[in-house]
Amino acid sequence: MASNPEEALKDSVEALGTTSQKYRETLHLPMHHISVGVTPIAFYLDEKDVPNYFADVYSEFRPEWIGSTCILESFSEVIKDDEKVAYLLKASRLDQAGLIMSTFEGIFTLGRVEQDWRLISRNIFNVSKESKIKQRELIDKWTQKNQALE
Repeated sequence: MASNPEEALKDSVEALGTTSQKYRETLHLPMHHISVGVTPIAFYLDEKDVPNYFADVYSEFRPEWIGSTCILESFSEVIKDDEKVAYLLKASRLDQAGLIMSTFEGIFTLGRVEQDWRLISRNIFNVSKESKIKQRELIDKWTQKNQALE
């Protein structure tokens, strides 16, 4: 739980890594992850959809991320009102040795429910090339999986 949007932004980026920060505690539901193609984390509607820790799903779709951390490099406010704030950010994913695995930019929107600020929307841009290749493989895998279910 964050008392202000900047704290919530930092928490939501940190929670994308292997951390003691519970991913579920950084979100207000429903939460949208804006993406192109099929992804297993596109939309969280209720509690049963959300892992306690984002790292809980690494072994399924990004095993190379096990043990990695995410850090917020910089951010700037894009727009706000009394209940929401959107930030443009730059972040990095680091391996266990602290070396950069990938970088990304994004627009993260934080919402306030009562006095608790949390992430309500995440839109990732400009993922570094190596990570983008893995992301494409993930999208293809989930597309095939969904087509097989139809």
